[in-house]
Amino acid sequence: MNTESKHKRLSKAASLTIPKDMRLAAGILPGTAVDLTEVNDGILISKHVPICRFCGSPEKVVEYRGEEICAKCAAKICKEATGNA
Repeated sequence: MNTESKHKRLSKAASLTIPKDMRLAAGILPGTAVDLTEVNDGILISKHVPICRFCGSPEKVVEYRGEEICAKCAAKICKEATGNA
C-alpha cells in the first residue's frame, strides 16, 4: 500500500478532485463508484464494493432497479412473492 500524501483544497462548491496518479494507482477510473467512510481523523475514499441491501453480503450481488441484492435474498423474495414460502 502506497502511503503517499498530497494536499488539496476543496473548491467553492466543496468538491474535491482526486489526483490522476492516485486514482489510477487505486484503479478508480472515470465513472467508478466510490464509498466515503467517516473515520476518526477524516474521510476514507475507497472503490465501491456492492453489498446486498437486505443481508449485507458481498457475494453474487447484482443491481436491480437501483438496489443491490444478492442471489440468496433475490431467491427468497421470489419465493415469498409467489407464495412458495
